[in-house]
Amino acid sequence: MIIGTGCDVLYIDRVKSLVEYKNFLDKYFTENEISMFKSQQNNLNYIKKIASNLCVKEAFFKSISHITDKFRFKDIEVLRDTYGKPYINLFNDLKCDLEEFRVHVTISNERDIVISSVILEKFL
Repeated sequence: MIIGTGCDVLYIDRVKSLVEYKNFLDKYFTENEISMFKSQQNNLNYIKKIASNLCVKEAFFKSISHITDKFRFKDIEVLRDTYGKPYINLFNDLKCDLEEFRVHVTISNERDIVISSVILEKFL
């Protein structure tokens, strides 16, 4: 049963300016996410990957906002499987509050825009 949905759109150039702020990555992303970003640092996809993860986190927050207010950006980790499909790991109170839910996530981007969608499904 679908319990919540969330969607977010983000201009990639906006994230490009945020990355210049000191500690931006450390404040919003886990060590695993930062490692993933840095592995692409010399690639054009570096900023897109950061924007995509930030966009997913915003969409995820929207999908759970009616369930809990225990949300910190570092309590959600957005990674990719071997096929490039995004998936979410949860930590701390958020993991406990949502352990009976499955999270579905998708990301799409164009030249200067990224969009993400999250569906929160409760196990029956």
